Amino acid sequence: MQKWNKNKIVKELKKLAKELGHSPHRREVSHSFYWIIYNHFGGLDKAKKVAGLEIYKLKYNPIKKSAYKVSKEFAYILGVVYGDGHSHIIEDNHGSSGTITLGVTDKDFALNFKNQLEKWSGLKARYWLNKEGENEVNLYSVDAARIIDKFNLNKILNWKKEFQFEFMKGLFDSDGGVTGGNLDNRKYAKRWVHFSNNNLMLLRLVKWVFKKMKIKYSISRRIKSGFGSKKWQYQMQIYNLKDMFKYYKNIGFSIKRKQNKLIKVINSYDYYPLEMFNKAKKLHKKMGFRKVAKELNLNPGIVYGWLFKNNQKQILDVKGGKL
Repeated sequence: MQKWNKNKIVKELKKLAKELGHSPHRREVSHSFYWIIYNHFGGLDKAKKVAGLEIYKLKYNPIKKSAYKVSKEFAYILGVVYGDGHSHIIEDNHGSSGTITLGVTDKDFALNFKNQLEKWSGLKARYWLNKEGENEVNLYSVDAARIIDKFNLNKILNWKKEFQFEFMKGLFDSDGGVTGGNLDNRKYAKRWVHFSNNNLMLLRLVKWVFKKMKIKYSISRRIKSGFGSKKWQYQMQIYNLKDMFKYYKNIGFSIKRKQNKLIKVINSYDYYPLEMFNKAKKLHKKMGFRKVAKELNLNPGIVYGWLFKNNQKQILDVKGGKL
């Protein structure tokens, strides 16, 4: 671990100023480096004075009034912040600063988060490739960070379902995914949607939304690996075709690789569009089930199950046959 002293901090500040092309604002200094500066100098301005860098106050940029109301953008942002994102506020003798940030591998995820932040707040968010090679997004706003930090998650229970679904999408973009292995071999295929987290409040919210959607799931727990954490890590999994389809139709992923994998997994099942099922029932009014099967080029056993046993396990409300 690097040992810091005043000389090293001044050197690093000058290096940062050179990279930026100007004396760094508080919002352009990482959260960890700021506290190193604060512990040695008592504040950023004091350190910049020693480094011979320009000292100035940040302009206050208020967020738009509509940001204080629940919206699809806010719901998605909140989900991401409780997943891979972060929101933090710093208050000291020099004022207050707030940041909402996300650093991830998927560029489309980061850019979508940036777009949602800007629509919600009315402010410009910053995107760049950081030193770790991650796609990073930052929104510098005390107001925005305070709204996130003070929000009571229990209020989600009273949201419209479209907002609840966006919150879920943010969570699953961050901590969810799709498993799809041996898709050509039904006997050994591995197919499920999963979500992992150690926050019991979030788990209860996800379970509550799934219950409303009538989505069946399994849940397991294990000790979380990494970073020395001993908290229980919980994992939820959706296995059933119809339940995965409900998830796809109402929530899904904004990350292309995850969404495409979900579509691939669903399409690996043998299923039939709802319009074909309805057509079979209509044709059956004037012909026998075998003729219906021949007309639709289907196995008579499948049509028999539809017409006489109301077997709809493999019926999905899709158009054009496949997703």
